[in-house]
Amino acid sequence: MAQKPQRGGQIHSVESESDSDVFAFILKTSDNSSDKVTVSLGGHPVEFVIDSGASANIIDKELWEALKKKRLKCYSEKCEKKLYAYSSTEPLKLLGKFRTHTLIEETGNGSEEEFYVLNGKGPALLGKDTAMNLAVLKLGVNSVQSFDIVREYPECFQGKGKLKNFKLKLHIDQDVKPFAQAMYRIPYSLREKVGEQLDDLESQDIIEKVNSPTPWVSPVIIVPKSNGDIRLCVDMRQAIAAIIRERHPIPTVDEILYNVNGSEVFSKLDLRSGYHQIELEESSREITTFVTYKGLYIYKRLMFGISSAPEKYQQVISQVFHDCEGVQNISDDIVIHGRDKAEHDKRL
Repeated sequence: MAQKPQRGGQIHSVESESDSDVFAFILKTSDNSSDKVTVSLGGHPVEFVIDSGASANIIDKELWEALKKKRLKCYSEKCEKKLYAYSSTEPLKLLGKFRTHTLIEETGNGSEEEFYVLNGKGPALLGKDTAMNLAVLKLGVNSVQSFDIVREYPECFQGKGKLKNFKLKLHIDQDVKPFAQAMYRIPYSLREKVGEQLDDLESQDIIEKVNSPTPWVSPVIIVPKSNGDIRLCVDMRQAIAAIIRERHPIPTVDEILYNVNGSEVFSKLDLRSGYHQIELEESSREITTFVTYKGLYIYKRLMFGISSAPEKYQQVISQVFHDCEGVQNISDDIVIHGRDKAEHDKRL
């Protein structure tokens, strides 16, 4: 671990070593002129780097000694909280912490803030909360612009898509005995809507009828929506006992934010019926068999209810965009980003 903390969200604090990491990213100051600001600490000017990803303010030992010689008015105490540099498992060595009055003399904005003293050398970092309290950092969206990409590329926004030249294989534990469940009774008032949805899924090549014996059968549950429509859900609780779950990491929002560091223009895309855009390998379809009043069906595409679906879907979509610079995804939510509009539009 480097003793010198760098800009870009390199410092975060936690109460214990078991707490989760906090990833960070850089945003510009509200006037877009610089990421440095002069803050008066108890009447003594100090130049800070504004770090919108840091959850704590920090100064080094040399600056602390200089402030003490100037008789800084503050309340100091020992520090039990641990501070970690980004991606480090070892806490920073701290001398302690202190509270003092901070002031931006140009604007008159001031507040009582807490600072940690690093037992080492590094730049003075002003964390996100203090920077916002002093009104030298503003987080938010500057503007939202729209352009008619739907009209320019209509073929991308019709029907449901399907990933080309790929079929997903589910790993089935052959030692688990197949189980055929009885059908759940569906209210007659909902049968017409269920039938319409089955016909729609079949017409889009997402499901198909089964006319032969099958060892796996799951019932369906009908969930009414507030708009009067229904959601067709397959109860896979018995079947998923045989599906071997794969462990692929799903990124957090904080990780996505860290990866878009430096970008200023963003777009967000949502894949329509994302799971249904992934075709299942033929040998992986039998376990999805479900029963309705219209008979048996299997899914030809990935579906909700499969325990390994979230991780496998994330892995597949990430692989699709692997060579596309400036693209991040969490499941079917895709973020395209660029440092300016030209770069963003090219990536989009």
